[in-house]
Amino acid sequence: MSKINIIGKASTLFLSLSILLSIGCANHVPSMKTDYSSAMNTKWVLEDIDGHGITDFAHIWLRFDGDRKIYGSGGCNNFRSNYFIENNEFKTQPFAMTRKACSPSLNIQESKFMQALRNIRTMHTQDNILYMTGSTHKLRFSKK
Repeated sequence: MSKINIIGKASTLFLSLSILLSIGCANHVPSMKTDYSSAMNTKWVLEDIDGHGITDFAHIWLRFDGDRKIYGSGGCNNFRSNYFIENNEFKTQPFAMTRKACSPSLNIQESKFMQALRNIRTMHTQDNILYMTGSTHKLRFSKK
């Protein structure tokens, strides 16, 4: 094989690889940057848990403040805790809650919400919606 032939084949190979890489990258969707600051100092009202709507009369909400506090209502009882970010993961300390007597349906809804909230690890906002995700649960809130 001559040097010209080898250079020609190498150029063709390089061009082919470049095209394949550019096609592969064209479909790449950049990962969403986790921006915890966009969720702070805002009241967020729960819209769904794991893709399922919530009981209409359950007013479940939360708020994060700049002092690393999270507080809100599970629909019946109020809760509060401290949160922190570790290795870009959202984590909470154990929650303190009031203990009101509520209807069975609100108790079930609140229990599902609190279980999901305890396991949340990431969150981001987009178009005035707060998305919180854990290994087994997803929460979606609207800005109020």
